[in-house]
Amino acid sequence: MLALALLVLAFPASGPAAKAAADPQTVKVKIEASEMDRRMLLEKLNQHGAERGMKFVLDDKEFSYRINFAIEQGKGWATGTGSGGSYNTSEAKTTVYDDKDSELFSFSRAQRRTDSGATNAVAKEIIKRMLKLKEPPKA
Repeated sequence: MLALALLVLAFPASGPAAKAAADPQTVKVKIEASEMDRRMLLEKLNQHGAERGMKFVLDDKEFSYRINFAIEQGKGWATGTGSGGSYNTSEAKTTVYDDKDSELFSFSRAQRRTDSGATNAVAKEIIKRMLKLKEPPKA
């Protein structure tokens, strides 16, 4: 009997209730971007969404959010000692709409070293803003 009590204490999070709490919330999105950019954004959304209990899936018909996403190349300027000059940077731009096509938010992240870095910054910000939209209004 003591062994059973210790086993229950050692593994209190097992069972159906614990599994339900651990299941991530599925967020259906339609991502309008090139195929490569779409895959990269979806990967970054799921990578950072997992930390917040969110799982993003593509759905072009029954989506909750439509995400217009693009990566562009920009220039940065080296102004330190020496001859200076420019270098290439990556910038990601996004506009997010709800399922009724109302614009929820729009922003860009620039001066990143890589396309992956720009996409990573955008994915984090999308998740942060989606969660903020779900908060009840402050009185």
